[in-house]
Amino acid sequence: MDDKIEFVRDLLRASHRNALPDSATAPTAFLDATIAHAELTRIGLRLLREGKIAVLMVAGGISTRMGNNCLRGNLPIGPVTGRSIFRLQGEKIAAIKKRYASRMLWLVMTSAAVHGETVRSFQREGYYGVSPEDVWFFQHASLPVLDANLNPIHLADGTYLQSPAGHGGMLDALGKSGLLNRLRQRGVEYLFYFQYPNVLERVCDPVMLGYHHVGGFEVTTKAFRGYRPDEKVGRVVAVGGSLRVVEYHPIQNAEANSWWHTVPANSGTHVWSVSFLERCLKEGIQLPYYSVYHRLSGDTELPLRKVEQFVFDLLPHARTSGLVVVSRAEEYAPIKLTSGDDSVEFARLALLRLYRNWLDRAGAIPKGVDCRIEVSPFYALDADDVFTKLPRGFCYQDGLVLK
Repeated sequence: MDDKIEFVRDLLRASHRNALPDSATAPTAFLDATIAHAELTRIGLRLLREGKIAVLMVAGGISTRMGNNCLRGNLPIGPVTGRSIFRLQGEKIAAIKKRYASRMLWLVMTSAAVHGETVRSFQREGYYGVSPEDVWFFQHASLPVLDANLNPIHLADGTYLQSPAGHGGMLDALGKSGLLNRLRQRGVEYLFYFQYPNVLERVCDPVMLGYHHVGGFEVTTKAFRGYRPDEKVGRVVAVGGSLRVVEYHPIQNAEANSWWHTVPANSGTHVWSVSFLERCLKEGIQLPYYSVYHRLSGDTELPLRKVEQFVFDLLPHARTSGLVVVSRAEEYAPIKLTSGDDSVEFARLALLRLYRNWLDRAGAIPKGVDCRIEVSPFYALDADDVFTKLPRGFCYQDGLVLK
């Protein structure tokens, strides 16, 4: 542990900051996924059927910005049933497996802080409809949290306070766990990567998968527009012909660029080619660490410090990369805070609006104002599913659950 403490001290003293490269520009080559792409959809679904896709869900965070140490995955999000976030995402995966991809694997990346509780949640809930043998858990690294004087925080049991060292630990964790080799042995070519707190996540988006495959990209990133200037979202930029994500943590020189607030924002969803990740491991690529403030549950005064790696810092190492721009209202509503924007209530309303939109497009008629409705992933994964299943002129009341 002492070696880890010195490691973090050295990183914090170096004070690596996230800077916008001078040569950065707004990306000009991207796929507008707000319009239909029938051929890309067909290719994406074929990849699923052929067993070329595995899902990687990031679930290692400890919810410090929510002011507590709750496991966000267990928070109720269903507008009617109160189904948890984990159940919502898990049932999407179970429905995709049932319909298209029986061989698809679900990788769940946790951290030491939440691993045990996450595994117990999956076991208690029957893995949310996915066969246990198809769910692979693995952990990324954790590192000590230090105080303002760069000293460790002692806990009652004699150990030091640690925190997950960021989703950038994915590459190292996949390599050390042997999972990347196992994926290759199973014939998996692409990893669909997403962060579970985004309740509008379109898991295994076939358009994105098809675009990644046809473009021959090593990584494809999903982004959206329509964010506030001060919103804590990373921005996708182009640098020297490749894509980069510049995180929202203190930026040194962004405000001098008039186009900075017009570039698409990173949604946290990526498609990684397994061959690219294998090459990164073989070349020994090391991602940078960033200084991040940390807060204990219920504490707003102690200026604690930690370091994290960001997985999107792999983008500059890709020989080819793609960008898909989607509708925020349909695909991005994360839970990060206890109130206001990015809260459970805000995300639940976003989910409710999405379901209402699906029914509206199918010609359904509500009996009343602001009817609460919910659509099980086993019933429909998107608006097209609802359109094909629901009778025209279907009338519904408050509390409808399509399942």
